[in-house]
Amino acid sequence: MKQINVYQPFLISSFQRSHTLTLSDMKWAAFEQHDFLGDGEDWALLIENLLTEKNPELLSKLTFGDETMMFCIRSEDKDALHEIAEMVFAFYEDETLLDAHIAQYAQYEFEPNIA
Repeated sequence: MKQINVYQPFLISSFQRSHTLTLSDMKWAAFEQHDFLGDGEDWALLIENLLTEKNPELLSKLTFGDETMMFCIRSEDKDALHEIAEMVFAFYEDETLLDAHIAQYAQYEFEPNIA
């Protein structure tokens, strides 16, 4: 029986107490519309800025991979990774929402909107 991936759009792997989320489809074209490559560094920028605004406590639990041709996040806290996967899943498959998130969060000079 095939198991449902609750970490969509990521794949998860675990070794001992370390867990890794890996993004298989980087949505290159969506990032290119904003003059980004859509590589691992661009995804890290988007996720880091998104978390800075929405849930900064998670940042201390994460290690972003330094690969450019793929995107991964590591953590000993599997629940933190699940929360990130849910946040990304909310906009990942919708071109309009993905575009809006790239425009808002894939910024080097990011100013969080904290109310």
